[in-house]
Amino acid sequence: MFMGVTPSKNGYDQTKVKADNKELNDYWAATKQGIEPRSTKQVDIDAAVKLSNEGGKAFDGIKMAFKN
Repeated sequence: MFMGVTPSKNGYDQTKVKADNKELNDYWAATKQGIEPRSTKQVDIDAAVKLSNEGGKAFDGIKMAFKN
């Protein structure tokens, strides 16, 4: 059995794997810009990026404040 894939009648479903990879890629892109999302969940990544764009500074989700 492969990790992260679900067996289906048409083979193995990679939907979960693709969603996880997208979240991790978005998290990596945010941290590369200096943004620290609260977690690797898409909702937290999107919120941190939105706050950073609106505030004009990188947002730190752990401290819940903008970075200097």
